[in-house]
This record gives sequence, C-alpha cells and structure tokens, in this order.
Amino acid sequence: MSGIDKIIQDIEFNTDKSCDAVLGTARSKAESIMMDAQRQAEQIIADGKERTALHVADIKKRGESAADLEEKRVLLSTKQHIISQMLQNGLENAKHLPDDEYFSLILQMIGKYSLPEDGTILFGEKDLKRLPADFASKINDAAKGKIALSDKAAAIDAGFILQYGGIEENCSFDAIFASEAENLSDRAGRLLF
Repeated sequence: MSGIDKIIQDIEFNTDKSCDAVLGTARSKAESIMMDAQRQAEQIIADGKERTALHVADIKKRGESAADLEEKRVLLSTKQHIISQMLQNGLENAKHLPDDEYFSLILQMIGKYSLPEDGTILFGEKDLKRLPADFASKINDAAKGKIALSDKAAAIDAGFILQYGGIEENCSFDAIFASEAENLSDRAGRLLF
C-alpha cells in the first residue's frame, strides 16, 4: 500500500471514528431530548388533568350554590304566598263573621281606636243595614269618649270610620289589615314556620 493510500485509509478511519462519536453524541442528545419531552408532556397532561378537576369542582360547587340559592328563594316565595293567602283569608273571614261575633269585634275595635273626645262613627252601607237595635248605646259604652252614630254610609266594606272634627281615623278592616300587614306577616310566619 502506498503512502497515499495509507493516509487516505487513516483519514477514513479517523473520519468514521469521528462520525461514530458525533452520531453517538447526537443519538444520546436526541434520546435525552425525547425523554425530557416525554416528561414535560406527562407533566403538562397531569397539570391539565388537575386544572380540569379543579375547574369541574368549581363549576359543581357554583352549581350547587346556585341550586341552593334558588331553593331558598322558592321556599321564601312559597312561605310569603302562604302567609299572604292566610292573611287574606283571615280578612275575608273577619268580614263575614256572624252578626253577633262581627259587632262584638267592632265594639272591641271601638274601645281600642276611639279617642277620649266627642266624635262620630260611620259604617259601610252593608253594616248600617244590619246594626243591632241597641248598638248605638253599646258604642258609647265601649268608646273612650262620646260617639254619635251617623246615618250616612261610609265608602268601606267592613269596619268603621271615626271622625273627630276634621280628622278621620279609618278603622275599616282593609285599612287595619294593610297597616298591620308586616306585623301580622311576621307573627303568622313565626306560628307557621
């Protein structure tokens, strides 16, 4: 073998060795990069699963909270409707009591709402027609002052209106129930619930 051939052979051998070393290093780096990429991919998947689980738990919690809030709203609305209906029924029952019970209630109301001065009492047309015969004297027995019975009908359904000079005290059942609605609702709510 000639000197040139030997040099070429040495160059080829060294080149092959260098190429093998470079290839080995490249393969090793590629394998390391692939392993790092695999670990990163697994971590990204794990993080994604964790974020998804947290997001699902948050959505579930908000959904449960919204459902709980809606349940409370419906329950409160139902309670308010029941109380309102009960008060309306109570008002209608009071308006349609038998005459003796109705006028006994009226006398109690006169005792409660009358002032210790002279005045006039007005009833609705329906009540004027069914007043007991001796009711005028019973009014003054119940009142804190002297009260004259007016033969003029008031524009009310049930109850009465007291007049003292230019001042009127509306003691109709509708007015009393309206002014006491909140108090009556609270009391009814405590009794029912």
